[in-house]
Amino acid sequence: MTFQFHEFDRMPRTPDFILIGAMKCGTTSLKQNLNTHDEIHVVPEEPRFFHSDRYDEQGLEQYFSLFEGRAEAVVGESSGFYAWDSWCEDTAERMGRDVPEAKILYIIRHPVERVESHWAWGIGNGQSWGTINEAVQEVDRLIEMSLHWRQLSRYRTHFDDDQIKVLFLEDLKADSRAFFRDCGRFLGVNPDGFDFGEAATPKNQTADKRTDTRLAQRLRQWSGFWSLKGILPDSVIRLGKQVLRRDGKMEPDWDEAMRRRVEERLAPDAARMLDYCERSRGLWSFDTLSLKKVDPASDVGAAA
Repeated sequence: MTFQFHEFDRMPRTPDFILIGAMKCGTTSLKQNLNTHDEIHVVPEEPRFFHSDRYDEQGLEQYFSLFEGRAEAVVGESSGFYAWDSWCEDTAERMGRDVPEAKILYIIRHPVERVESHWAWGIGNGQSWGTINEAVQEVDRLIEMSLHWRQLSRYRTHFDDDQIKVLFLEDLKADSRAFFRDCGRFLGVNPDGFDFGEAATPKNQTADKRTDTRLAQRLRQWSGFWSLKGILPDSVIRLGKQVLRRDGKMEPDWDEAMRRRVEERLAPDAARMLDYCERSRGLWSFDTLSLKKVDPASDVGAAA
């Protein structure tokens, strides 16, 4: 899709920045705390425009209307699936063509921890993914969204490096003030204009939710589960939730061989990402291999 300004009654207001993910890497905290700045507005809901059918069905004029009427100096949006290229290979290309001046924010974290958090979130929200060992074999996005370098490379094809800011969840946790001051400088606003007290408060933590027991996971995988749920009285469903769900985060029970397979798949990408960001490979410690010994061009990391 391309557009000419004569297609609009006036010059549209386009996003100054787009937060592309990664999912379960602190995007909620980043988005909410950007909105504490008087000069920044982030669209409340995820538009999910560039990676969905909305791109053709709604068109750019409706998308740009999300940013109209805002007094803030800088406006933007956040959609976590923008950093999942298998969902839509055209996402980055569409952005580069339609909003070429936008800045790209990409927050990432330890890739295995992101897999675990995504899996726990899915289980907590009723996905029938099974154990962590089953899920990483069946749910492609668990791994693919943790291939941070692969996802970023799509955008580097269409945006200059000085338009892209890679952020680390580890930095947000270590020093939220420094983290958001860095964001402010990148976005061109007063770096001290954030509510730093609010920024220090974690958001959307999976550990705060109730999650399925193993029995509940198995029941959800049963083909007749949803049909049965549809005819049960509400009182029975409430009782079932009390029995089959528990407080707190679902902890992964890795099979050692499976974890090694996952780490070997993620390691070259992780090493390349850290090298690009000029960060020490020691930032992310893997259980079964050392990133310091990984050749980014290889498919398998060297054993520690």
